[in-house]
Amino acid sequence: MLVNTAAKAKRALQSAKDPTIRERLLMIKAGCDKPLRQAAADFGCTHGKIDFWIKRFEKDGLHGLKTKRRPGRPPKITEEQSASLKHAVTKKNVRQGWRTKHVRELIRKETGVKYTQRHTIRILQKWGLTRVTPRPRYAHSQERLRREFLKKTRPTWHASTKQNGAS
Repeated sequence: MLVNTAAKAKRALQSAKDPTIRERLLMIKAGCDKPLRQAAADFGCTHGKIDFWIKRFEKDGLHGLKTKRRPGRPPKITEEQSASLKHAVTKKNVRQGWRTKHVRELIRKETGVKYTQRHTIRILQKWGLTRVTPRPRYAHSQERLRREFLKKTRPTWHASTKQNGAS
């Protein structure tokens, strides 16, 4: 049975383009060729994970290796609204940046949805934005200069230099 599964996995590996599915097929092939614990050590996972993918491949075939949708509350704003808000935040007011409360207010104005501050931060992180915070103050600086500096540099959100692949 495992020999048949290994042969199917090898054939499917030739046509699979998705890297996640290819990795799972390689796990299945390795799990069929050698002991599960040794295959798990090669892939840096548990033997139960490899056994899970073998059973799911035997039951559902190549379609079973796709990641299933997780249950949960659907987002309150649509993908289109999210994309337009992200565009507004990343393209407008770039030099000064955005404060979390201003992004939260923009979301409320544009969509009518009121998010908490923490969830607004999650959305900004999902969009690939990074929080910019002023450096800690120098111990021997003048109080007046510190206040002026803080007025100019509130924590804001800016587009990050690295792309996380988040949309």
